[in-house]
Amino acid sequence: MASPAFDSNPMRAPLPALTPEFVAQHYPPHLQVVHVDLLHRHGERTPVAHRIPQLSPKHWNFCATGNQLHQEFLRTVGLVTGSSASRTADQQQSPWQNYVFKQDPRSSTGGSVFAVSSTAKAHSSDTSQQTSATCGFGQLTDTGRQGLAALGAHMRALYVDTLNFLPSTLPADAGSMLHLRTTSYSRAFESLQHTLGGLYPNMSSSMLRVHVRPSDRDNLFPDFRCKNMLRQFVKLNKQNIDNCGQEYQQLYQDMLAVPSLRAFFEQEYKPGKARVAVSVMDVVVPMRAHAMNLPPEINDNFIERVARMAAIEYLQSSWQSPALARMQIGRLVHELANNMASSVQADRTHNSTNPRLSIYSGHDTTLAPLLAVFGHDAEQQTPDAPADLTWPKFAASIRIELLKDTQSQCPTVQPAWEQDAADPSADPPFDQRVRPSGVPRSLYQWSSGRNPRPITQINPRATRDYYVRVWHDDRILLLPTCRDPGAHHAKLGSSVCTLDGFFKQIARFSTSEKEARLECLQC
Repeated sequence: MASPAFDSNPMRAPLPALTPEFVAQHYPPHLQVVHVDLLHRHGERTPVAHRIPQLSPKHWNFCATGNQLHQEFLRTVGLVTGSSASRTADQQQSPWQNYVFKQDPRSSTGGSVFAVSSTAKAHSSDTSQQTSATCGFGQLTDTGRQGLAALGAHMRALYVDTLNFLPSTLPADAGSMLHLRTTSYSRAFESLQHTLGGLYPNMSSSMLRVHVRPSDRDNLFPDFRCKNMLRQFVKLNKQNIDNCGQEYQQLYQDMLAVPSLRAFFEQEYKPGKARVAVSVMDVVVPMRAHAMNLPPEINDNFIERVARMAAIEYLQSSWQSPALARMQIGRLVHELANNMASSVQADRTHNSTNPRLSIYSGHDTTLAPLLAVFGHDAEQQTPDAPADLTWPKFAASIRIELLKDTQSQCPTVQPAWEQDAADPSADPPFDQRVRPSGVPRSLYQWSSGRNPRPITQINPRATRDYYVRVWHDDRILLLPTCRDPGAHHAKLGSSVCTLDGFFKQIARFSTSEKEARLECLQC
């Protein structure tokens, strides 16, 4: 039953309203979109395990459409026949998950790749019943599907209907226009499916290649086999909790004042074995997102405090240590930098086979360290948590737009650091880099001006017509490096970085596979 106190879903990330004023301000006619990287968190899901049974029901019945789609898939591949009504949630889901993601070690982890039933018993007050709509734990719900379809529809309204950047229908060679990546967690895989459904609602039956990497090579979330990363992660997280001890203890006491939460801590919580806020957030945020009844003490303000404290417990450390953020997400940053470089090269040579849009379907642990990368300010380091630090919401997104100005004069001021790396083939220590490793030398072997051409020498200003803007949900991220004179658009300001300004921001975080392996081995 829906709680009458909640009329909306503030647990889902907001999107900007595409008003004529918004379009005129951010997309003037002379500013062309060249390439877009969209990285999003999956949509609303169930908790990854049956925690806090005094509060959360054993059976979450929000997956009627999802379970039906799974059955249709299994019928298509000949693995099941007949009605799904008599099958349990586990019977419906496991064959689907095992068929798509064979031999992935994460597939046996509860709530990871797909949903498995929790062994926790239902509370005596739990009246929920298992039905054909019952979700497994960690499963994308029908509400989550709607959220990602809305994100895709927003992308269509902007890049298809308004800017004509993408075609209105997918061409036969759509694989060359779209690059699609997802983790092997099915909530991410299905979120990608529904994002595409919103972007191209009348999609034909043409095949699209979706790239899924094995767990030991996936760069869309931290590699927890990296012992150096884990050491720094645990150390900094403990320091952060200690630094906000009073705020943390106040929230903890407020949690204990809620009978259902107090019972959970008394019976199940073990200090040092689980994080207080993260454990609670994983239950109350999905409940709020699905308008389930919650105690009056657990209102939106309470949930915001829990989400912020969870971010301090788990995410703040990425903002404090470039080395930690690099080990968490640096391989993906390296890939994103190469996307920008290859798109510039393709634009110069009129290569139509380079993807216009890359979509990465991931998790909170994908977006959170990226936000730290984009927000890192080497000149203003502090142990305090950033004012807007919080947990990424369901369907949260980061959009990285590569732009080209065909009219305005490019910045004439030369940033102080621009000449420091005139030869991008050199790889100094991470904290001295102004361009990511792997950016090809050929990117700067072009003349400047409106009619660029290949040249043999290095030209540090070869990319001055290209800019990058980074969106997080409904707002533009102001990258610290892009405040520097000459590192942003002359008219649009620091919200639109020069390509080299963007490269400077992410350079110390970008790491190749080889560099990542070596850094993980350091003591």
